[in-house]
Amino acid sequence: MKGLDEHINESLDIILENETMLGYDLKSMLKSFKEEKRTVGYSFGRLCILHYEAFTERLDKDIYKVAAAIELLILSFDIIDDLQDKDSDYSWSKTPELSLNVALAMLVMASKIIRETSFEHKNKAIQILEEYALGSINGQQLDLLNNCRDEQSYIQMIEQKSGSLTALSCLIGEVLAKGEISSQVKEYSKYIGIIQQIKNDIQGLKTWGPKNDLLNKRYSLPIIYLLSQKNDVSKSVKNYYNDDIVAVLDNNATENELTNGGAIRYAITIKNVYKFKALSYLENVAIKEVGKDYLKKLMK
Repeated sequence: MKGLDEHINESLDIILENETMLGYDLKSMLKSFKEEKRTVGYSFGRLCILHYEAFTERLDKDIYKVAAAIELLILSFDIIDDLQDKDSDYSWSKTPELSLNVALAMLVMASKIIRETSFEHKNKAIQILEEYALGSINGQQLDLLNNCRDEQSYIQMIEQKSGSLTALSCLIGEVLAKGEISSQVKEYSKYIGIIQQIKNDIQGLKTWGPKNDLLNKRYSLPIIYLLSQKNDVSKSVKNYYNDDIVAVLDNNATENELTNGGAIRYAITIKNVYKFKALSYLENVAIKEVGKDYLKKLMK
C-alpha cells in the first residue's frame, strides 16, 4: 500500500499549497499537522481508493484528491478528539485554540475538494461524507458523555464513532465508481471500524499511564466485563468508578484480573464476532485479491 500513501500525500501537498483562502500561519500549522499524520499512514484514503478501483475499469486520478479530502476530515476529527480528551503528545495539543481553527479548516476543505473534482457522482459522495461524518460526531458525543456502560450501548456508540468513518471511506470510493452503494460494503466497512476500535481499547489497557481508560474511569468492553463480575477486584474497581467513594486501585491485581480473568478474552471474542460478520459480506463483493487481503488484515 506504500504507493497509495505516496499518491495521497502528494495530493495533500498540492491541495494545501494551492489553497488561497488560508493565511500563512494557518497553512503552516496545517502542513505540519499533516506531516505528523503521515507517520501513521493514510488507511482511510486507501480504503476509498481500493473501493473505487474495485468498481471501475477507468482510473480517474482525481480519486487521489478525494482520498486526500477524506484524510483531512479524519485528521480534523483526530485533532478535535485529542483536544477534548487532553491526552495527546501531538503538537496540536500544545496550542489548542489555534489547532481548533486548523481542524475547522480541514472540515470545510474536505467537501470543497470533492466538489471541485470531475466525478459524475461527486454530489452523492459529498452526501455520504456529510451523513457519516455527522454520525461519527454523534458517536463521539456519546463517548464523551461516558454513559455507554453495557455491551449493546457501547457497541452502538463505537459503530457510530468509528464505524461511520471506515464506512464513509469505502462507500465514497464505491459511489464515485458506479453511482450507488451496496449493502455488503456498507455492512463490512462499518464492522471494520468496530473491530479497530475494540483492538484499540484492548491495547490501551496494556499500559498503565495517563491515557489508560480504566484509570480515567472510562468504559470499554473489557472494563464493562470486569465491572460485571463478582470478586474483590471488580468490587474495588466499582468503588474507584464511584466518585462518592474514596478508593485506591491495586494496579497489579487489576491488571492481572483484566488479563487472566476473562475481560480481554471477552473483548477479543466480541471482536471476532464482527470479524466473521464482515468476512461473510466481503465474500460476495468483487474486489481484487490484493484489496481483499488488505481488508482482511484490518479485521484481524
